Parts: sequence; C-alpha cells; structure tokens
Amino acid sequence: MAHNIPSFVAHRGYPALYPENSMPGIQAAIQAGAHYIEIDIQLSCQLTPYLCHDDNLRRLTGYNAYLTELRDDEIDILTIPYPDSTRSAPIPRLAEFCQYLVQHSQVTAFIEIKSESIARLGLSKTIAAILPIIDSVREQCVLISFDWEAIALIKSRQIYRVGWIIEDWTDKQSTMAARLQPDYLFSSIRCLPENLDQLWPGSWQWVIYTVDDYNTAFDYAKAGITLIETDTIGTLLAS
Repeated sequence: MAHNIPSFVAHRGYPALYPENSMPGIQAAIQAGAHYIEIDIQLSCQLTPYLCHDDNLRRLTGYNAYLTELRDDEIDILTIPYPDSTRSAPIPRLAEFCQYLVQHSQVTAFIEIKSESIARLGLSKTIAAILPIIDSVREQCVLISFDWEAIALIKSRQIYRVGWIIEDWTDKQSTMAARLQPDYLFSSIRCLPENLDQLWPGSWQWVIYTVDDYNTAFDYAKAGITLIETDTIGTLLAS
C-alpha cells in the first residue's frame, strides 16, 4: 500500500492552545499552515448560526444555559476561556468566520451542523439559516452532520459539497453511506475496524478524528486515510 502523507484538519480550530471554535484559534491554525478547518454550528433562538460545539454552554463558558434557547445579545456577551485560563474569547458568529474565510482561498472549511439545533429548531429552518451566510464562500465549504436527513436535503440542492459523520461501524450505517454518497465520510477513530482494509468502499474521501501525534496519523495515511482531524494542528504541521 502506498505511503501517503497525512493532510491535517484543524479540529475546532486550535483547541490545544486556544478556545475551541474561536476566531483566535482558527486564525492561529491557518497561520500555522492549515488548509482544512473543522468547525461546529449551533443556532440561537433567533436562528443566528454561531460557532459552538455544545448546545449546553456549561462546559465552555461556565454558564448553564442552552445556546439554542438564548437570544443573540445574550450569546454575544459570553466568552470561552483559553486552555491556560489567562484570558477568553467570544463565541463567533458564522458570518464572521465566512468573512475571514473569504480572505484565505486556500482553506477548505468543514462546517458541522449540530443535531441539537436541528432537533430544537427544525431541519428546514436550520438549513435555511445557514446556507445564505456561506454563499460567498460556498466553494470553500463542505457541510457535514451526523443527521443523514440534513445531508440528503443539502445534497439535493446539487451545489454544495457534503460530508456525513457515522455513529458506529454497522451494516445499517454502511447502507446509509451508500445511499447518501457524500463527498466525505467522517468517522471517529474509535469506530474504525481494526483492519483498515475493511473500510467501506465508495467514492467518498474518508476523514477521521481525532489524532494528536504524527506517528499515529502517518499509520492511518499509509492505510489510505489522509484527512485527519487534530487538536494540535501547529505541532503536527511542524512535523
């Protein structure tokens, strides 16, 4: 099997050194040389997309509230501490991220639409709130989700690249992947079979998460999985 060099995806920006999904972290990842960024999207109760992984904000901000239930002005005053806790950064809006992305045409953004927003606010409303915002950078974006219905709906528009995130390694998930035929298929390394020769065949490109050391990443790349999400983007790119 050919020895491939891994391409690293900045998982939520650069969370080893910066608040996850923050603009400082994203900027640092791109400055370090990242060509791929993965971010998460939750919607406010006013249907404004924010870069945030969790719906409940306790882990990130210490504030026990749900982003999907908050107004924009309530979210805009919240901040997420740096890992060293010496300072913090605000929760950015998707619009701010897209304004930055347009200045970096070499970067591809994997934008994960979180299932909590879809469940609370509805599939159609969630998708309708996101698509107009990414329009200016559509060719740089890949919309991804665990929610297969969201991926099917976006793919039906025929102008967006999509990625589906599998939940486990089962025949049911394999059948769904074959039905969806996404451009990218995402998997946690915990879901993968021990024998990587057993990866599901398809036209998609595999993306795995999360790997933070180069030797492990290189082993996956040798097996043909070259897109690898990491929390330590600067360190691995320097390798």
